[in-house]
Amino acid sequence: MHVPDGSDWAYIGNQGPVSETDEAEASGYVSRLNLVTGEWQARWVEGYVSPLGIVSANGRLFMIEAARTLVAMDLETGAELDRWDFAHDDVVLNDIAIDPSGRFWITDTRGGALYTLTDGLWEQVFNDDRFTGANGVEYVDGAVYVVSSSGEGRLIRIDPYTLELTVLLENEGSLDGVVTDGRGGLVLSDLRGRLLHWSDALGLTVLDGYEGEEIMLNSIGGTPDGRFIFAPHWRSSQLSAYEIHYPDASGD
Repeated sequence: MHVPDGSDWAYIGNQGPVSETDEAEASGYVSRLNLVTGEWQARWVEGYVSPLGIVSANGRLFMIEAARTLVAMDLETGAELDRWDFAHDDVVLNDIAIDPSGRFWITDTRGGALYTLTDGLWEQVFNDDRFTGANGVEYVDGAVYVVSSSGEGRLIRIDPYTLELTVLLENEGSLDGVVTDGRGGLVLSDLRGRLLHWSDALGLTVLDGYEGEEIMLNSIGGTPDGRFIFAPHWRSSQLSAYEIHYPDASGD
């Protein structure tokens, strides 16, 4: 799920029903929810294979399709504008971030790797055990953040220019989504059903949890100021909305 900066719309990827054949079916679609009026466009665009990560920039919406293609669409109309295919099949491209230079950062969950895409050229920048289950990725305040699933539960911070890497968390379940809180910290989702907050000052805080209820918490989205967080639940095909109140500068 993704809420573009300055937009009233939230965009939600839907993978569609599981195919009973070995061939992927173009039954996936993207929904739109207007956060002001409540208007619901269930099938804003459709005919895609398993939409995954979604992000936006400069009037365009970018989405991973079929775990190996980056698709660009018009943010208002949904018209497809461009696509970039990955050259190899043995990847599961998952989530996307964009830095201020326009460079894409894309996780490969199957390969445990992180790629960049610049001017149509793919480059692998990391591929080691720290990226096992690499899942959500977000650019925040000069850094790229990656979270990992597969039970690794890592939160990794990367300097996009030097590629200096810091592991901030480990063994925190199966982290799926990561979004900015609008004040230098992050909101994280754990597939087990936990909604988390992390910052350098406060460390890790559990905001909500569904352990034992079989409610999976997938790749979250949020307003750029971090006030509202939207959490899709894959197992139940539901969407939760949270309003988050943060401590002020004095810690109150």
